Amino acid sequence: MSEFVSVRIVNLDTNEEKVLYEREDSECRFVEPFFYKNYEIQLRFHLEEIINGEPTLDADIKDKTTGKCLSKREGARDGWHHTQANEKIYDFRFDDLRLRLYIIRTMRVGFSGNVTVEEQKT
Repeated sequence: MSEFVSVRIVNLDTNEEKVLYEREDSECRFVEPFFYKNYEIQLRFHLEEIINGEPTLDADIKDKTTGKCLSKREGARDGWHHTQANEKIYDFRFDDLRLRLYIIRTMRVGFSGNVTVEEQKT
């Protein structure tokens, strides 16, 4: 049996690292919302939606003026919905924003004892 102890992301262009948080009602891990132009962006990693061994990155993008979330159909042309990792790097794009993100997962794997394993940025 294994469980996630922590999940972090590193912005490969700035080396900024953020700890993702969890919500009781979700199996995702979330990045604190941030603002870009007239939008509030909430990134989340679906730890149960694994593609090529990596979680799927998703985003909710809200117009600050109207409070409305952009639909997935609107966002599909920008490629921000359900971004998959390529070589462990997520290339998130919205409008002219580009984030190259690397995920670091620390897991506890149970057996007759406990071992903590942390992936390292390569």
